[in-house]
Amino acid sequence: MVWSLAPVLGSVLLTACLAQSPVVVGEAPIPAPTEVPTVAILVKDDAGEPIVGALADTDYGQEVTDGSGVFRVRWEGEPTSASVKAQGFFPGAVEVDSFQDDPVELALRPVVLRGAVVDNQGFGLAIASVSLGGVNVMTDDQGSFEISRASPGTITVERPGWVATEFVWDGEILVHEIVLEPYLIRALHVGHTVFVSEGQWSEILSIAEDTVVNALVIDVKDESGRVLFDTDVGLAREIGAVDVLFNIDRVVNQMDVRGLYKIARLVTFQDPIAARAIVEMAVFDTATGTSFRKRNQYFLDPTDQQAREYALRLAEEVCAAGFDEIQFDYVRFPDGYPDTAVFDLGDSEDIRIGTITTFLAQAAERLHPLGCVVGADIFGFITTVIGDGGIGQEFTTLSTTADVLSPMVYPSHYSTGWFGFDTPNDHPGEVVAGALDAGLKRLEGQSIIRPWLQDFYYTPEQVREQIDAAEARSLGWMLWNAASIFNVDALDPETP
Repeated sequence: MVWSLAPVLGSVLLTACLAQSPVVVGEAPIPAPTEVPTVAILVKDDAGEPIVGALADTDYGQEVTDGSGVFRVRWEGEPTSASVKAQGFFPGAVEVDSFQDDPVELALRPVVLRGAVVDNQGFGLAIASVSLGGVNVMTDDQGSFEISRASPGTITVERPGWVATEFVWDGEILVHEIVLEPYLIRALHVGHTVFVSEGQWSEILSIAEDTVVNALVIDVKDESGRVLFDTDVGLAREIGAVDVLFNIDRVVNQMDVRGLYKIARLVTFQDPIAARAIVEMAVFDTATGTSFRKRNQYFLDPTDQQAREYALRLAEEVCAAGFDEIQFDYVRFPDGYPDTAVFDLGDSEDIRIGTITTFLAQAAERLHPLGCVVGADIFGFITTVIGDGGIGQEFTTLSTTADVLSPMVYPSHYSTGWFGFDTPNDHPGEVVAGALDAGLKRLEGQSIIRPWLQDFYYTPEQVREQIDAAEARSLGWMLWNAASIFNVDALDPETP
């Protein structure tokens, strides 16, 4: 049988032709698509960190930077550009003149809002909280603040003891001066006897709820030298000064839920316990060979570093517990001390003034970052006399250091002739007015005056006269009664 190879050869040739090129009917072949090259753009801040989520407008549409701060632009063989903006930064632009493998870098300049928080006299206020768009900063000791990457929004400013304010910032004006007004603090003194009975503490809280009282001054260390809360300061425990009468966290919480301003009164250099336990910390009396004593008072040496540190560590602890203000009482040299009293650094007027001023400056340096303002109790006559009164309290100097000055303008403490009265105690309103007017004229710094008023041996009407004198000058006040028993009839009821 003879076979023909023609059909087989034809099939093989056809198959080979099909494998070599596509069969296209009616038009030319379509070339395979090629990928358009792109150039990477790295967007970063002034510190070189990538900016994520920046929006770029390119010649070919919008792009957004990825988690590495990069977006890409198409390269069509000719120069191209992109403008970039990001929240909190000034807009920027980039030009791409040639294709390259390495990213082109674009640094955006941050928007920086700067300003100062001041009182109505223009003095800077430290530790004011300035918030904008989830960013919170605190003013420095000159009241200055700075917010980087600032975007338009609502600015909120708060400071302990001052009225909070807020306003809308449109992003245009980059420097602002913000004026705050102080709260009219109306406070009662809460001594150790209050915590002996739960009923008296409840009564104090009720007075605050029912009247215009909006603050309490809690003794955390009193004239006896006792520390009245459970402190972690080792020295207080070593010398046996701890006498726990209240739970500090509970007291802070009870005041917070009532919206009360919280002042901690810390007796500083008058300390019978520490002065007798560690003679090296005390004012030394060469006449007796031991710690100086006047009546029942023993004074720590204000120039002694250990004595200062003891008070400052207690103050830091109390501030961290949630108080708004640390009020240093007996922040002075002893009054009327003899020549036999010896201090580490001497006792000239310059030394005394410098000692008390630098102590309060140290307190501010350590307490301001924790969020507390610094108060100082001073003798009432200090608002009027020139000099330091022999105790280191010079009014104008103190007004540039402490946040709050609280003169004890008790009419019963002024002798015949003061403010033109034979018996100043019989003229409570006029005496308080005279003392406060003298102090207001001598203020040279950021301090506000908030006086201690007398609520002992007085009728409600006499207490009221003092309150009216303070409030007529737009000043707050604190009522002093050692036993914390007050003339409630002198207080205006709280209005809804």
